Amino acid sequence: MKRVLIISFLFFFVITSTQLRADEGKELFTIRCGGFCHQLPEPTMLKAKQWRMIMTVMQERMTQKGIDQLTDEEFEKIFIYLKEEARK
Repeated sequence: MKRVLIISFLFFFVITSTQLRADEGKELFTIRCGGFCHQLPEPTMLKAKQWRMIMTVMQERMTQKGIDQLTDEEFEKIFIYLKEEARK
């Protein structure tokens, strides 16, 4: 019984922390990606692997335009959000 409770707690913690990161990622996506150069694309328009490539290209474009790149943490939070919402 104790094992079941521990596993249930860990499962809940993982799901909750992933959702929190996705929520933070959505907010960052809206602020950092939608406020500078273009309208926000729909996260469902690409697959997760494609989003990672696009985000890398966008980082380079930010540098070219003199805009601070995303931190590693911001990048991952946004990617987690996009991955959750991406086309399967």
